[in-house]
Amino acid sequence: MCVLAFLIIPATAMWSGTLKVNVVVSVRVADLDIGSWRVFLNYTCGECRGIRGDYVSLSDDYDVITIYLDEETENVWVGLVIENDHATPLELTGFEVVFNPSGIQPDYLVYPYEPIKKGVGTMPYWGQLNCEDLPVTDYLTTLPVQIDGGWKDVAWLNVTTSGMVNGYLTIRLLWTHPS
Repeated sequence: MCVLAFLIIPATAMWSGTLKVNVVVSVRVADLDIGSWRVFLNYTCGECRGIRGDYVSLSDDYDVITIYLDEETENVWVGLVIENDHATPLELTGFEVVFNPSGIQPDYLVYPYEPIKKGVGTMPYWGQLNCEDLPVTDYLTTLPVQIDGGWKDVAWLNVTTSGMVNGYLTIRLLWTHPS
C-alpha cells in the first residue's frame, strides 16, 4: 500500500499542462414513431378483413403510413402503435389524412387510447382483435395525448373511403412538445 502511494504521488505531481479532448456529440431530435400497424377493410359487400402487407408502407422516418386501396371499400380501420423512444414527453395532437391522387381529405374518426408502458399486444384494443370489435370503448381518451419517454399509445382511425379506388390513403402523425 505504501509503495503504491509512493508511485502515484510523483506521477500526479508531474502533470502540468492543458489536456485537450476531441468529443463528438450526437443529438437526436425527439419525435413520435409508428412502431406497429394493423389495417382492416370494410368492403361494400359487407365483408371485413385485413389487408395484404405489401399494400402498406411506412416512411423512412416512421411518421407516415401509406395504404394502397385498389377495391371499393366503405371504410378502413387503421390501427397504429405510436412510440416515444426519447426521454422527453411528446404530445400526439392528431393526424393528417389524405387520399391521393385526388388529394381528397376523407372524413375520419380517431379513437385514441390511454398510453401504456408495455404490454400493447395483450390489450383488448390491439391483441386478438377483429374489425367487428372496433371501436373498443374501454380505455378511450381524447386528443391530445401526452406520451412520456419509453411509453406507447394506440390509436385507431376509422376512415370513410367510399369512392376511393386505385389510390393511396396517407396518414401522417401530428405531434408537438407539451407546453
